[in-house]
Amino acid sequence: MDRSTSRRSTRNTTRAVTAGTALAAFLLSTAACGAWAVDPAQAAPEQPAAPAAAARQAGTTPRVTAGGLTPDQRRRADQLVSVFENSTTTIQYGYAENINDGRGVTAGRAGFTTNDGDALKVVRAYTAVAPDNPLARFIPELERLAAAGSGDTGGLPEADYIAAWQQAAQDPAFRQVQDDQVDQRYFTPAMDQADRLGLTTALARAELYDASIQHGNGGEYDALPALIGRTTAKVGAPSAAGERAWLDAFFDVRIDDLNNPANSSTAEEWRKSVDRVECLRRIAATGNYDLDGPFTITAYGSGYTIG
Repeated sequence: MDRSTSRRSTRNTTRAVTAGTALAAFLLSTAACGAWAVDPAQAAPEQPAAPAAAARQAGTTPRVTAGGLTPDQRRRADQLVSVFENSTTTIQYGYAENINDGRGVTAGRAGFTTNDGDALKVVRAYTAVAPDNPLARFIPELERLAAAGSGDTGGLPEADYIAAWQQAAQDPAFRQVQDDQVDQRYFTPAMDQADRLGLTTALARAELYDASIQHGNGGEYDALPALIGRTTAKVGAPSAAGERAWLDAFFDVRIDDLNNPANSSTAEEWRKSVDRVECLRRIAATGNYDLDGPFTITAYGSGYTIG
């Protein structure tokens, strides 16, 4: 099943009350992995990199990595997604919970679910590099759940699976597998779309990345390619409308889809998630299209610093 039919996007609102103690305990046990996450208990505060505008004034060009973003811009895009998904700028590799949305257990940095093969792909990839990992024994049941599209977790059983996921998240190899899955299935397809559109600003690319994670990249009405198509039909291509005008129209199209999704099973949750789009629109209103940091945001009523 494509992510556009399986994606929960309002975990942060449903678990805000319970996130505190359990999440804080896990954060202390989760080590940072490359540029993806910073453990505040272990890492010294990062010094802000020179803004892109300052680099241009100095006659230098910020280093661009895969996806048309500098490493700092990519990190900030990941932090934004993490805020929308888990109410923290620190990537939550060990998050695992049944949020009672009919999709079984939701786990990991991108909310990999047990009912649709999402988590199965992650666990299979992890088992390929670490055969004796604590999640390998769940593969047969994850295969059954994926084939049936079932949100039932009794056969795992749920508590054992959650504990195993949290244990596995302490392994850098498992965190790398999650990073790779996000890159392959969400970031790279979104950046391919951005390249075809000719989008150059970090904010526009971050918006497509976030939409890729929430809406998926399939052929459905609610998926990212369809959102792009409706936006371009409305205002023209970015080269004609101007990138900022096109992005503003994309915000409108995405919000309309969240309020009126074709997939009725996501409707209630998606309507609650509109503020993740409005948050990015608020960044646009400040003129920070380069995602120069640090900057502050408000999402779902809480404030965060994107570093």
